[in-house]
Amino acid sequence: MRIKNISYTVLAALALVFQGCTEDESVITDVLADTTRGAVLRTLSSSFPDVAEGSTASTFTGNFEIQSDESATIVSVDVFGEFIDNTGDTPGDASGLITNISTFDDTEFGLQGFTYSTGVTEILGAAGVSLDAVEPGDQYRVRFELVAEDGRRFSSGQNTGTLTGGFFSSPFRFTANVICAPIVPTAGTWTVITVDSYGDGWNGGNLSITIDDNDPITLTNSLDNGGPYPDETTEELTFEVPAGAQAIQIVYNGGSFDEEVTFQVISANGNTILDLGPEPATSTGLIDYCLDLEL
Repeated sequence: MRIKNISYTVLAALALVFQGCTEDESVITDVLADTTRGAVLRTLSSSFPDVAEGSTASTFTGNFEIQSDESATIVSVDVFGEFIDNTGDTPGDASGLITNISTFDDTEFGLQGFTYSTGVTEILGAAGVSLDAVEPGDQYRVRFELVAEDGRRFSSGQNTGTLTGGFFSSPFRFTANVICAPIVPTAGTWTVITVDSYGDGWNGGNLSITIDDNDPITLTNSLDNGGPYPDETTEELTFEVPAGAQAIQIVYNGGSFDEEVTFQVISANGNTILDLGPEPATSTGLIDYCLDLEL
């Protein structure tokens, strides 16, 4: 009886396996049926820096490789300049054709490849948007569209998460943010009032202050009152902004107990530029140039 039971069990298990395979194949068939085949534009390298309001000094540069199957022979690439209006009703989102690329290089893998560069001026021209209409928070975008010999087109609209990242890295579109232009800082002595609520210093935390392209100035609260804790310590520090300086950037680099950290930055004209903490944001520019500040 035991042998018969085992036989029945094995047969039942095999039936489940075959049923599972059939169901899996059905799912795969459905997925493949809904998959668009054709071509992708693999990004080998790209750069598109953010650009300050009122400036056109940002250039998109990219190096690409076209990968397609036998169903799609790519004959050209359309390049679109797009303006993304995130701040108002006018002028609204707009786009237009910048150029068509029909000459390709051979890559090391024997595929079609090309390098392309364009700037903000070309993007605005294609989109029909004036520079005066651009505000901080808006975006510039360069989008590529592969054109096949049979008339089909491939771009970001056919993308999936698998193609936008990883090995293929094929987003088809690249975006630069419009940011507020840096404000010229007042020359002279700036003051930083640093506070540690526990009383043992900033435990590795510090402020990094960069003026123009000079080496960063590092400031930290290093006072330790020796206890009993907690017993707040305040240390007033200064740094100099030279005459003719054009930009200043202040970043807080986190330590072990950032919840104890607060500070104020006062410019040479007596205005409080920053009043942050406890637990100030780390590793990012802290001055909000979009505010009505007088540095």
